[in-house]
Amino acid sequence: MLNFLLDHLPVFLNVDCQGSAACDAIILSPLTRTAIVKWQSGSVGGYPCRRRDMLPLLFNRDLSRGQWANRTLLAY
Repeated sequence: MLNFLLDHLPVFLNVDCQGSAACDAIILSPLTRTAIVKWQSGSVGGYPCRRRDMLPLLFNRDLSRGQWANRTLLAY
């Protein structure tokens, strides 16, 4: 079962950040539990992120991408 999941899960998920004042791009990697954020300032950072913290970003279109990143990723 685990091999099936590892073979069929996407390695990277691009998150739409259009209109965000803080984030230019967010790429999630559920397998490695990592979120890569390109900030509007131009800096790029990789942050550990729990899979359950990734779900609201994927399914809630009204959630502010910058607020999610500040609350979830910078809290570690």
